[in-house]
Amino acid sequence: MKRIGILYHPRRKDSLQLASEVTRFLHHRQIDVWQGSADDEEALVEAAPSLEVLITMGGDGTIVRAVRCVAAFGVPILGMNLGRLGFLTEVEPGHAKEALAHLLAGAYSVEERMMLRVALRRGEATLLTAEAINDLVVARGLASRTVQVSIAVDGHHVMTPTADGVIVATPTGSTAYCLAAGGPIVAPDLNCLTITPIAAHLGIAHAFVVPARRSLCLELVKGDGAMLTLDGHADRPLEPGDQVLATASPNSARFIRFGGDGYFYETVLRRLRWPDRDSTA
Repeated sequence: MKRIGILYHPRRKDSLQLASEVTRFLHHRQIDVWQGSADDEEALVEAAPSLEVLITMGGDGTIVRAVRCVAAFGVPILGMNLGRLGFLTEVEPGHAKEALAHLLAGAYSVEERMMLRVALRRGEATLLTAEAINDLVVARGLASRTVQVSIAVDGHHVMTPTADGVIVATPTGSTAYCLAAGGPIVAPDLNCLTITPIAAHLGIAHAFVVPARRSLCLELVKGDGAMLTLDGHADRPLEPGDQVLATASPNSARFIRFGGDGYFYETVLRRLRWPDRDSTA
């Protein structure tokens, strides 16, 4: 490898310190290093075409921001976990040098995960096109009123729940807001979309899963102050009649992995602190 990027969290001393340590390690091995702040997405997009790998020092939020900047360029991400859960990260700080040695030796695999492509339409106008790795959410804003959202799959009406909102999540996003709203945990190697109503009125609307090849349309029927949110931020206000269109993106999020295929199940068990049901216990 000739050039590796490092993305640090600018307001965390441990992130800045780890970035310095990793930079010294790579420089000692004649690797050119680009270093940038997670707050400066424009600089990361500019640097992305020249990077062979991007190393992030933070939590899942740092990785989510990084993915949006580098996915279109096919740059794989190695996440070093400084966050609380770290579903997307691969390495704990104490194992950084060991992981870097494996990386430079080529002893790793690249996991690809699907992303969402989202468009917001108002009448004939397209107000927004963007991508997300976790989810899109159409939900009530500051007003404590429910919203009505008409959901269609490939043009076929499915339901119009009255709820706090609706989440459309990728498998990666299934362990984020979708999980908190009662949706299923989906293995990351499945290409599908999970649609989960949030606190549906009378509990009559439930989550369901559709293949990633389907096209989704969420139309706001009723809801003053409703918002569209992508990956937990980038809020956009909605008006009744607005349509949010979602399809699988042609881009993929790419992650450096050192373990086998079973890492996801071990991570879920460890991060969520589920009880181990080993019959020998």
